[in-house]
Amino acid sequence: MMKYLSRRILVLTALYVVIIFGIFALQFTNGNAFSQAIGSMMVSGTMENDSSGTSRPVLPLHISVNGIDFFLDDQNSLIAFTSEKTAVRLKVTGFIKEESRFTVNFTDNVSVSFASVKRANADIITILGTLPEKYPKVVFPYKTTRSARVEKKESLSLINTGKKQYVFTGASIEPLLSGGARALSILRASPVVYYQTYIPAKGLLIEDLLSLPAASDLAYKKAVEQFAASSLVVFKQSIASGSFSEPLVESYIAEMGRIGMYRSAIESIPEVYRNGSGRTWQTVTFLDNLEKTYAGLIAREREDRLDLSRKISENNPAVFEFPSLIPYLLDRGSSILLKDLARFASVIDISAITAREAAGILEAAMDLSVYLPKEENALLPLAEACERKLKTSLVRINDDLYTSDDGKTIDTLSDLEIGPILIRYGSRFADKAVWKSVGNLLVTSMVSFTGGKAALPSGFSLAGGASAGEYSGIVAKSDAVLDLPSVYPVLVSGNTWYPHALSLSAQAGPGVWAWTSAQSIKVTRSADNIMKITTQFPQGETHYMILRGIKSFYRILIYGIDFRTDPRFESYNSSGYVYNEQTETLYLKMRHKAEFEDVLIYTGPNPDLSAAAAPASAETPAAGAADGSQ
Repeated sequence: MMKYLSRRILVLTALYVVIIFGIFALQFTNGNAFSQAIGSMMVSGTMENDSSGTSRPVLPLHISVNGIDFFLDDQNSLIAFTSEKTAVRLKVTGFIKEESRFTVNFTDNVSVSFASVKRANADIITILGTLPEKYPKVVFPYKTTRSARVEKKESLSLINTGKKQYVFTGASIEPLLSGGARALSILRASPVVYYQTYIPAKGLLIEDLLSLPAASDLAYKKAVEQFAASSLVVFKQSIASGSFSEPLVESYIAEMGRIGMYRSAIESIPEVYRNGSGRTWQTVTFLDNLEKTYAGLIAREREDRLDLSRKISENNPAVFEFPSLIPYLLDRGSSILLKDLARFASVIDISAITAREAAGILEAAMDLSVYLPKEENALLPLAEACERKLKTSLVRINDDLYTSDDGKTIDTLSDLEIGPILIRYGSRFADKAVWKSVGNLLVTSMVSFTGGKAALPSGFSLAGGASAGEYSGIVAKSDAVLDLPSVYPVLVSGNTWYPHALSLSAQAGPGVWAWTSAQSIKVTRSADNIMKITTQFPQGETHYMILRGIKSFYRILIYGIDFRTDPRFESYNSSGYVYNEQTETLYLKMRHKAEFEDVLIYTGPNPDLSAAAAPASAETPAAGAADGSQ
């Protein structure tokens, strides 16, 4: 009996071994399990070959690093959320294994990549999400490993593993999922997330920023170029689809002009839009209609001046947030407001202002030196106090830099506006060079969170304890994305193609300024009554410009030829003008035969009132016919 029982056990055991071996053989015939180390990460998964020989991913997938296991299986998927908060489970469509990066592709053109890098004592895992417009957010499930534990430290959730601590930055953590899993939130507005070594901040010395690669002029230029290129992709898509606004058209043409494709940009704007009634003064420098849209510019000016007057009278430091405040007041003949501003400067409480206001005071102080060099500069003595205010608002997190007035939040546009002002400040004064690095770093830090996309949230929250002075990262406050056409002119601030008010008061006297997209405008005088305006714009292209503060004149030369006013000047295939003596406004169309074109204006009364001069003037060709073409 025992003999038969032993034989039966042996047969069953052999059968089980064959079955198990067959299962494994079948699995490894059709599949290919892999395990790959990428820096500090260990990635494990399986690729399976179907009947046609095509390789496809098989779950589960595990990406383990420093006490965390990011995983996907049949019960836990990547979840995408629509703008209506609808949750969509996405399927894995492929893996991309690289030496320094592992990417998981999903349905609906969503992907999440993981990369590992070491910087000094910090072990940093960069997680980048690529999300289409219909998904503002995705969440990726993860668990802590058995050797790790979660510790709460004020607003932080630290992962303790061994003797080290790690923390997420740039992301929010979703509530616990089924089975004890957590979920990492990745926003389209802020698609870059870091899981990194936690290193408490020990105070900030701005001199230490000079050595950071991201604080260099090259890094700043690269960041601006990256954002501009990403913006152009969005602009082109909007133009092609016909869903665009005037600010978008303004930014699109400006960027195309900046990269040498101005003609292509103009030709891509539909005629129905160019001739529509919805256009304003914002795009006249490209698309004409100077006189018809000018009323809108005047109305905007009136609103701005009333607002500035109110803030100055109330001693409200927010007045310094107005860009180019000094040339604006000078060009609009607001001498009274300039005097009131000087009075305000003597009583302002620097300790109560914001970082943006402090930067605005520095900008205004520099502009006073440029536009009113012979007058006392009431703002310059405040420079050091403004520097101290800015220093206290700076927050350094690893190699990134931000400003925060309350130690809790960051305003995106504010940092992008402060950056260029500090770059100018550090460039203006030899002993203030460190502030140029600060300005560079504020911009490059913010752009780094776009993940190569032209999208930024309106603000962030600081992760960490303000009372302890320790910050580990920033987290996008909401799904709200800043309107791209409003961000573009702030971030790509040096683009002269973007329609702008250019003060000419330092060259031509107080009150003279231009609404223009010219690359440069230079004003010179060969005599008191002869003003030469030299404008730079691409040869063969047409530029429309509004000049304010132009005194009445009796003669104007373009191409060295006398021109006379013509209300139809914008319809001709030539240069031309119309002048409003009451408002001292010159509407000028410049068709550039050369890159630099001169316009000579003879102001004052006509010295030659003889009868012989009248017929000559009458024979002068109309604006559009000056070069014989219409």
